[in-house]
Amino acid sequence: MNWKYIGYFVIAFIVIHIPFIGPFFRIANTLIHESSHAIVSLILQGQVLQIRLFANTEGVTYTMSSSYLASMATSAAGYVGSSLAAYGLALLCSRGKHIATLWLFVILASVNVLLWVRNPFGIIWLVLFIGLLAFALWRKGNWAAALSIGLFAFVLAESVSSSFTILWLSLYTPSGAGDAAGLANKTGLPAGFWGVFFMIQASLLGYLSVRTVLRKKHGRQRRGSSVTTPPL
Repeated sequence: MNWKYIGYFVIAFIVIHIPFIGPFFRIANTLIHESSHAIVSLILQGQVLQIRLFANTEGVTYTMSSSYLASMATSAAGYVGSSLAAYGLALLCSRGKHIATLWLFVILASVNVLLWVRNPFGIIWLVLFIGLLAFALWRKGNWAAALSIGLFAFVLAESVSSSFTILWLSLYTPSGAGDAAGLANKTGLPAGFWGVFFMIQASLLGYLSVRTVLRKKHGRQRRGSSVTTPPL
């Protein structure tokens, strides 16, 4: 068991429940969620009109899709993208690639502030977020590790919890179930189906993410060690 990561998870859990500070870090998952919509739209030859990030940790992405299937894939990309990002961050953190993690967030935030995000709060948050990342990259060491692991924990927690939220909404208020409602309109399948799908994939990738960073490493042999047979 990797107790260092458990300590970071506990700290992250406390931080996300602190007023003002908690929502600031939770928006990191919103950034990934909305950017996933945008990236998939571009991959499938669509257009990204704008992204909006809000203080209540919600967001919205306006795109123009090139086809019906592209529109479906773009709608599904948000929750799936967040879950995949959590797993990718788990792999980076487990290998100690904290600087790389922070640079990926810098690149993503920079692309958003330069090309996509246009509402005042979103721009201000991105500038502050980039400043925090730059500070951690400048200090390196424990600063970079703490922020990298913290961001992983925030994204993991939000990707899983938001999937259960969308599941609840899709079952009890399907018209207000966001991406699940949009996919229901596009496919004819009920919003509840998409809510279940989002929850299952988030839970599976969340489990894999936690296992990746908490598993204890075995079988490391000391470099240069050897076994010799004493002379008779």
